[in-house]
Amino acid sequence: MVGPGAGLGDRARAIVALGGLSDCLVLLADTPVEELRVAALDAACAALDRRPPAADSAASAR
Repeated sequence: MVGPGAGLGDRARAIVALGGLSDCLVLLADTPVEELRVAALDAACAALDRRPPAADSAASAR
């Protein structure tokens, strides 16, 4: 996600994104997988300040 030369902000965002993904898997384990995948990736990408691929494909399906 970030290389060894990444700044502190980029490294912190990567940690939050990865940690948040694992938290979602544990704390929302009763959520249907497809719903959880979209929501968790959206949140992780927001932490990274990037748009998630899942949101792109969901938007084009509309």
